[in-house]
Amino acid sequence: MLFMLRMFICSVVLLLALTPLGPAAPLAPSGDRTVYLARNLSDEQSIVVGSALAAWRPDNVLLLDSRKATPYLKAFLAAYKPTRVVTVGGEFEERTDLESRLDVKTETMDAGAFERPARLWASLFHRAEEVVVCPDRPRGTLLQAACLAGSLRAPLYVLHGRKSEREKLTRSLGAWNTRRVYLVGKAEKWTEQSVGIERIALSGESAVAAAYQKQVARTGRIDNAIVANPADTRDEWGGMSALAPWLACRRRAALLLTNAEGSNVAEVMERAQRREVLRRLDCVLYLANLKAIPVWRRPNPIPGDKDEEIEMEPLTPTGNRPFSYSIGRLFHEDRAVVPLMLARQRMFLETKQPLKALVASNSGGGLSLLETFSRNTIEGLRHAGVETTTLIGKQVSREEVRKQMPRHNLFLWEGHSGTLMNDYEFPTWDDSLPPTFVFLQSCLSLTEPRVGSLLQRGAFAAMGSSTRAYSGSGGACSLAFFSSVLYENRTTGDALRQAKNFLLLYSLLKEKRLGKEAKRGGANIRSAWAFTLWGDPSLKLPLPPRPAEEAACVPFVRHEVRGNTIVVSLPEKPRTPVLTEKYRTELLPNERAAGLVKKEKIEEKRPLVPFVFAEVHLPQARMGQTPNLSSRLPSNRWVFCWDERRRCGYLLVAPRAADTEEMRFHIRWESVEARAAKRSAKGAE
Repeated sequence: MLFMLRMFICSVVLLLALTPLGPAAPLAPSGDRTVYLARNLSDEQSIVVGSALAAWRPDNVLLLDSRKATPYLKAFLAAYKPTRVVTVGGEFEERTDLESRLDVKTETMDAGAFERPARLWASLFHRAEEVVVCPDRPRGTLLQAACLAGSLRAPLYVLHGRKSEREKLTRSLGAWNTRRVYLVGKAEKWTEQSVGIERIALSGESAVAAAYQKQVARTGRIDNAIVANPADTRDEWGGMSALAPWLACRRRAALLLTNAEGSNVAEVMERAQRREVLRRLDCVLYLANLKAIPVWRRPNPIPGDKDEEIEMEPLTPTGNRPFSYSIGRLFHEDRAVVPLMLARQRMFLETKQPLKALVASNSGGGLSLLETFSRNTIEGLRHAGVETTTLIGKQVSREEVRKQMPRHNLFLWEGHSGTLMNDYEFPTWDDSLPPTFVFLQSCLSLTEPRVGSLLQRGAFAAMGSSTRAYSGSGGACSLAFFSSVLYENRTTGDALRQAKNFLLLYSLLKEKRLGKEAKRGGANIRSAWAFTLWGDPSLKLPLPPRPAEEAACVPFVRHEVRGNTIVVSLPEKPRTPVLTEKYRTELLPNERAAGLVKKEKIEEKRPLVPFVFAEVHLPQARMGQTPNLSSRLPSNRWVFCWDERRRCGYLLVAPRAADTEEMRFHIRWESVEARAAKRSAKGAE
């Protein structure tokens, strides 16, 4: 095992040793497109190589070799056109087979160099002023130490409790001219005192994590967190956490680790929020499969419905509390697909190809309300300048969808899951796709058997639901999601959070307006719980550029905060009518719709009530205070929900016909205690 580890370390060092790495080593040239291809690495080797690549070149492309993923790795490399493909690990004799499978020329190392690892490490780390030394166990501590080493751009020296390691480490520290060494856990007992070297003892996982977070915070606020299970090396648990140090360092993200069952995500986040440096966490990425960090389950909010329980991601709020985090998940049964998804996403953004959307809706007809939402989403795409191909009703077919998908990089399916998954046999398609974002807005769509091949073939993200959803609430969710992306340039995770909060507020406003007459109120809550992103929540889809003057005056619904007043502005623009078999909408750009219909009919069509939704940031808010809104609009036409953690509120309004320019909402601050007392008094009445 020690020999294999030495081989691995040497391979990393020699392949990366193109420029000496000191405290201010230069990054790769802008034209450099090197791909590092790791092969046959053990779990510990994967952690070490991730840390080394993060330290060496934070902008690197890392791929894992996999025979199952060979066609898709080959397709990516052909499209990406790297300047070099550098192999890390594996047997030297396997190089010919690898090059044949992937149709690339690779660079590797001289096998004889394995005999002198210290010398090779020195060729990479010419002046390693800082070194992180950590025992190989516990694994959670090793993961945090790898993050610390990557952020310091320092070597990670892993100890295995052998007597010979003390002397070798001492020689290495001298060769690197080390001035500071971080000794994790029992590492202090295995190292000798050296003159001129500062020794920093870190007692365990928490201390190492704090040191890493402090290092990251020196360059700005920490907004991102990667949540992983350090015990996910057992069978069928994926082992995704081995990628966590590499990804955390690339994203400047805190690494948060769960218990062995992956069941304490809420407690982990609560502890993290107590640290000043992590209080502004916003974007959470679960780097774990569904066993390592299980989904949460709650009773179906629709009595008597088919599903007894609804599946949702951890941190989904209860009651009327808003969705506070931007959340995504990365995993695949073939671990090699995960870095491939991230590499595709990078290529998608780097190539600056125009966003091209394919929308397939209401296959076969029969879902008029869903089609109404789809047509409004299409209007939004086109208003934003996105080239959009539409297949609606009888235009939708297996042959046409399969033919059109490779021509687009955004795919929205809205309709019956059985049509796509069973009739079209979507999970069996094996043709490669360009880097694609996929939204499967249908029941039971987001399951591993159904989207696993999609993520292999070219998708870098998939969104959908693993449980049932009514087509109306699902369509309202997708319309809200794309409105956030197209008009407010939100990230995919942020847009999903907005869509969930829109559904939450719509359920509250519907109850406020209709009372006991409100039907299927749980349908919106169920959709808000269930829709999930398997992909990077920090991704922004690249929208077509607009000239500066045009971008400043594009007419759509906006809002701003002026002192203690929220002003919602409605553009002076004719509403665009959208007609389907049974329904009619007339929405302004960035207005939204749900299932609420007006009483009157227009040309035998039932008009949907338009809604204005705003995410209002109030940074002046103090802890323990909550905003109380008032407006000239009748109270049954708007609802407001406050997220104290983010100092952000969500406002949903159903404008009247007379509301054509501005709607104003005045803020009055009151303590949480005073607000609770009012609620108690109101309840007593």
